[in-house]
Amino acid sequence: MIDWCIDRVVAGVDVSLIEQLETIRAAIDEIMTSCSRITVDMSETSRVAQLAEVDMTAAEDAVDRAEEALREAERLLNTEGREALQQVSDRQRELGHQSARMTQLSQEARELANQCVSTLRPWLH
Repeated sequence: MIDWCIDRVVAGVDVSLIEQLETIRAAIDEIMTSCSRITVDMSETSRVAQLAEVDMTAAEDAVDRAEEALREAERLLNTEGREALQQVSDRQRELGHQSARMTQLSQEARELANQCVSTLRPWLH
């Protein structure tokens, strides 16, 4: 369209005006090229921004899941962990009592064996 206008004007105009119009046409061509590049750049920027938004949403979802997992782990530690610790402590205490009782029974058995040997010694000679 611009070329057609320029050609129509050139038909009845002097050379200096023609040179000015050619300069304007070159400037317009450069502007159009720049606008095309800008359009391509804007499209690419928009595409990258959409991908970044998808990635950001996925990251936010991952953070939400991690926070939920941490809350669940904390709940388990506060409930089941405490219960397990209490059971271990109770069992340890029970085993400690059993060990003490076994030691006591062993000592009593040794004393009884010594008494039996002492009682039977005169018979064994």
